[in-house]
Amino acid sequence: MRMLFLMIGLLITTGLSASVVSVPMKLDYSFLHRMLLAQIYTDTGGTARVFDDQSDCSTLVLSNPQIGSDGERIRIVTAVKAKVGHGIAGQCWRISKWRGLVEVFLVPTIKPEQPVIEFRVTDSNLLDREGAKPLVTGTLWDWVKQHVHSRLGALKIDLAIPLQEIQALIPLMLTPSEGTATHRVLSSAMFTGFEIVDTGIDLALQLDIPDQATPAAAVSPVSPPEPALTSEEALRWEVAWQNWDAFLTFIIKQAAEDAEQAELRQALFEVLLDGRYDLTDALINWQGGTADPVRELFLKSWERLSPILQRLEITLPGAIAIRYLSFVAAADALKAMDQVSEKVGYEISADGLRRMARMLAPELEKDPLIYSLDVDLELRLLFGFGAPLPLPEPLPDPDTDSGTWFLFRPAWAADAPKRALVKKLNRWVPHASEIDTYLPLVEDLLNHVVRTTLRSKGLSDEYHDFFRYLSLATAWQESCWRQFIKKGDQIQPIVSRAGAIGIMQINPNVWRGFYEVSALRNDIRYNALAGNEILHHYLTDYVLAKTQHNGESGFDQLARLTYVTYNGGPGYFQRYRKQTASQAIHRVAVTFGKKYQVMKASGFAAVASCYG
Repeated sequence: MRMLFLMIGLLITTGLSASVVSVPMKLDYSFLHRMLLAQIYTDTGGTARVFDDQSDCSTLVLSNPQIGSDGERIRIVTAVKAKVGHGIAGQCWRISKWRGLVEVFLVPTIKPEQPVIEFRVTDSNLLDREGAKPLVTGTLWDWVKQHVHSRLGALKIDLAIPLQEIQALIPLMLTPSEGTATHRVLSSAMFTGFEIVDTGIDLALQLDIPDQATPAAAVSPVSPPEPALTSEEALRWEVAWQNWDAFLTFIIKQAAEDAEQAELRQALFEVLLDGRYDLTDALINWQGGTADPVRELFLKSWERLSPILQRLEITLPGAIAIRYLSFVAAADALKAMDQVSEKVGYEISADGLRRMARMLAPELEKDPLIYSLDVDLELRLLFGFGAPLPLPEPLPDPDTDSGTWFLFRPAWAADAPKRALVKKLNRWVPHASEIDTYLPLVEDLLNHVVRTTLRSKGLSDEYHDFFRYLSLATAWQESCWRQFIKKGDQIQPIVSRAGAIGIMQINPNVWRGFYEVSALRNDIRYNALAGNEILHHYLTDYVLAKTQHNGESGFDQLARLTYVTYNGGPGYFQRYRKQTASQAIHRVAVTFGKKYQVMKASGFAAVASCYG
């Protein structure tokens, strides 16, 4: 394929050293087709009425355009309906009519003074309805060609918006952002070429990013142990990770709103969950003085999100598709910058994230980086979780003593556990002598929660018993059926090192926006309902949807797969299913598989082993 090299903007040459960043941009044929419809085929029924003498005597109408490649050219084939006559005394005379196809070949060019791709018509042919060349020439063909060429040659792809967005974004990510650096980035932007390929037009946008006067020192691969974070470092890290999570959540929600296909929404939800599991790992393991974890979080999530947004982009109308084109190009620019980050001084800044968020939602007024622990109804509805779980009433206070109990909504299901049972289990840390009383009560509560979940979410009858044992075994594996523990004289919710809470160990960082954190901490029934909802989601939307179940032995594999996903998210599911999981993940699966079998055989008595 021939490469065309044309510059947009002025590349400034100075004595300062710089790193060249090349940003790929792709205009696939689905995108070009939508631009064609938006610009050319704007008449009734998606047609292009390229000629009409207003008397209905002579008309030329194009419809149903198809676009693709023909070597170094773009080929458009469109249906044509032509009628030519002369209006005399209110009548049409000598009418010629023809229906068929016209194929037009165009060569794209970039205007040097502005980032606009224009298309020059180089050839065309009339075809019959079967695609063969008919014996139609002369006046009719000349007339058709004249009007078709001028209309299709008017197609333009204006890249000013994505170019301007990238130029505005990059300086926000440089450290520090200086006037000289900003000017250089803005002035150096150029498209170094484009290529016509089988899938569309590939472009490359080149930017000069000034190097730092003193490059950041590389982190030694062998470093002494880092001291604990100072309060200032901890605060900066907290702000940074909350900004990142708020940004990722905003982008996923915006894309999910624009996506009509359930499959795309499911893929977006996977990116959100995997990104939040990555964040949880970073919260546990990051130490001050090491590489910026937000950059690594961005790169991991972008690797997953990029192909999904590109698939989404081709389904959207022209103006919205341009927004996604801009966002994808900007994120790819940051990915490219990361490769030269030690030279240029680069960070994922809050202002940069805000700028990117507004690429997808330019009319947004609120701050897209607002971080909230409140239940987000829109988030739950977008990803199929439905209305929020009913809350205990009133919400429990984590600092109240064991004599504070909660009244539940009287409208709950008739088989809801007695208030006295929930009151007893909340804030009960059983002594060894109470285990034989405590465990059957927890089993009653968990069985109630399973019934509630199956009634509200639905599941084929053949899986009801399986789901009950799965739930009981998961609560055993996660917490030994405990919601609370005692530390000193204080009774408090059981919380893992990763921040997971309660009997089902729900991580509020992973499931932010889906559940009320206070209720997860302080109400055993609410926590169990949340855990069962998550189990049901993973079982139905992942394990059953993406695997085959074969008989009784298949239930054991379903149990392991579902729990592995519950434990580590969609990424764990994919790795375990494809047999690329680590030994640690395999150990988790094997351990749970054994507990699932024991739970089926022994019921609550099996959990007593946790208590000595």
